Parts: sequence; C-alpha cells; structure tokens
Amino acid sequence: MANADTSDKLDSNTHFVFQHRVFQLPDTRFELSSIDRHPVMHVKLGDIDAVIPIDDVSIEFGISPDSPDGKLLVVVSNSLKYVKDIRPGDSIPSELLDGTASWRVDDHHRELAKNRLMVQVATWLTGNESVVLDMAELRRMSTDSSMQQKVRDGISKIAEELGLGSGRRDEVLDMIDRFARELCYIEALRDRYNAARGIAVKLNKVGKLYKEDKHFYEEVNRAGILMRPAMNGFTNLFDQVDAQTGEIMAVLKTYDAMVKYVREIRDELHQRLIIWDKAIKMWNIPIEKKHDRIRDAVRETYRFVAYHFPQTHDWV
Repeated sequence: MANADTSDKLDSNTHFVFQHRVFQLPDTRFELSSIDRHPVMHVKLGDIDAVIPIDDVSIEFGISPDSPDGKLLVVVSNSLKYVKDIRPGDSIPSELLDGTASWRVDDHHRELAKNRLMVQVATWLTGNESVVLDMAELRRMSTDSSMQQKVRDGISKIAEELGLGSGRRDEVLDMIDRFARELCYIEALRDRYNAARGIAVKLNKVGKLYKEDKHFYEEVNRAGILMRPAMNGFTNLFDQVDAQTGEIMAVLKTYDAMVKYVREIRDELHQRLIIWDKAIKMWNIPIEKKHDRIRDAVRETYRFVAYHFPQTHDWV
C-alpha cells in the first residue's frame, strides 16, 4: 500500500489515489469474492478482518458516489476484470486507460504471432492463404529461403493493393509488427487454455492409475465430466478469432477495427481464464504414482468446476 507521501506524488488519472482515511488502513485491498465473484473490499478494523461488498463501501464510510473516491470505486469494480487484486496506490489497468493489456507475454508468444502473420503473407501471395500455429513449423518456415522471398514479394504486393505503392513496404511491415503485438496476447492465452485443458488429460491418467479404487475412481470421473462443458466456450472463442484474423488483407484494410476486435476477445478470454490459474498450478504435481496430493487435487478440481460451471438438467 502506498503511504501518504507516495500517494501525493501519484497521478489520480492513472493510479488509485484515494482520499478517505479508511483506504489508508493496513492491508486494505479489493478482490473478487470467492463465493459469488463480486467485488469486495478487505480492510482491518481493529482486530477484525472485515470484508465489505464494494457497493456498500460508500454507505458504510459516508463516501458520496459523486466524490473522487466514489467514482474511483466504480473504476475498481471494472478493473477487477483484469487484475486479481487492487491496493490503494496501484496503477489503473491499462485496459481501461488505452486498451492495451496490463499483463505480460513471453518472447516466444511474440515470435509466434509475428511468424504466423508472415506465413499468411507468403501463402496469400500464392493464393492459398493459411494460418499456421505450430511453433516448430513456423520457425522452420521462417528460415526457409524460398518462404522468405515470398514474404518479401508479398509485402510489396500488399503495399500496392493498399494503394501505398511497392516502395512503401516499411509501412506494411510496421502495421504487421504492431498487429503481431496485439495478436501475441491471444497466443499467450491459448497456452493458458491448453494448460487448463491439460487438467482433463491428467484426470484421465489418474483414473487409470486408480481404476481399482472404485470410490475414488468415481470422484475422478465426476470431475472429468464437469470439465468438458467448462472447456467448450474457450474453443469457440479461439476458433472465432483465428477465423477473423485469418486473412491478412482484411486485417490490414480494416486495421483499427481488427485491433479493437482482438482486444475485446483478449479481454474476454483473460477474464474467463484468470480463475483457472490456481487449478493449473495445483496440478503441477507428479501423477505417475499414487499419493495424497493427487486425491486433494481431484477433490479441489471437482469443487472448482462444480461451483464455477454448474450443470443444469432438463427433466422430461
């Protein structure tokens, strides 16, 4: 938490700079509740660790909704879609400031997105544009001399198609590079999705490991059944964004609209996947031999998917 001296130096347009004294109490923070995923404020009041729904904070502490603090509480609620917790003095997520992501990606995600777009350029030139997502295949293609020549020719052709002239290839390359910096977040999220989906694969292996333990085998099976519908929505979103960005000319001709679209999908995927982080980490355990951590992981996974993805039944 920022102290008073630090808070005075922060820009209230870019940081959570509160004025009321309650926000200066030790360990004050905002999170989504574990029960209904609604924004709450944690604050220590004497010996009590209080958890207050954010909608009630203004009433409890006499903060006018029209005051700077009241308006900032609304920003907090919106910001918790992008970050796990907020403390006074933290930066406002960049998603709300300029649309960029507030979280980082690895270099290989940037490389993947850039190589994917370059392959699209080369295959567009030959009239058979394709989207390649395999990292090893993209690296192989990116070092192929004939592919590199097709990329160069494709960039020149695209510059002409866009009405820039073949001599303004650098402008096309710059657009592709900037779009790759947007698309790389989708690739990072795809990795997180694959890690979440990998839990179902591990449950299948655990089921085989414990097939003689009838009672526990049923627990594993129930968790696996609940996992399937939880994953379906992700597949549709990734298919959708791959289809929309699968034509390089369409991307470049409607560049601003495409950036806006990718950011919207990025934020939706991020919001859906952020709740899986704990489950993914929990399954970072060996599953070759039986041990208690496997049983704990199975039971926690069942509780997790049963709560977040409850199933409904139609009775005929």
